[in-house]
Amino acid sequence: MKTSDAEEILLKYWPQIGFRVKNSIGRSTPDWEDVASEILVAVVAALRGEKFRGDSSLGTFIYSVTTNKIIDHIRQKKKALGPFLESGDDSDPYLHLETQERVRLIAGFLKQLKPKYADILYLHYYLDLPLSQIAQIYGISAGTMSTWIKTARNMLKKLMKNLPVDGAKNSA
Repeated sequence: MKTSDAEEILLKYWPQIGFRVKNSIGRSTPDWEDVASEILVAVVAALRGEKFRGDSSLGTFIYSVTTNKIIDHIRQKKKALGPFLESGDDSDPYLHLETQERVRLIAGFLKQLKPKYADILYLHYYLDLPLSQIAQIYGISAGTMSTWIKTARNMLKKLMKNLPVDGAKNSA
């Protein structure tokens, strides 16, 4: 495979790959471009190594590579979230259920936020990235990032205030 063929594949299929990856893992996820680039590298490597037999069209081959890479990316993210989603104390099933319910509620609240706010909360509080690094990812100033994270926290607090408290309904 020649370099010009790789460039042709890049120009022709990059918009389709990018669109599919963004829709699958989230438009505001900063690593969608990395996943899309991995797909192109895998396609070019398969074509150069003659692993593409030609049983299907090139577009179908790229579609299957794209699907597999997206699934791999999602699985890796789930593995990273696994310890967070599982309770550390297996001896108390009620505590385990309570923790799972809390995680489910928080995940639901995060889905109600704008994607950028959910993403920055995830990056800062779960992945422990400093605000300056998150600001760099988004291409904004650290001051703007501080404002965004404060807004995101306030929106999350507002959503959580609507939660019924155990004793509140009984006393009313």
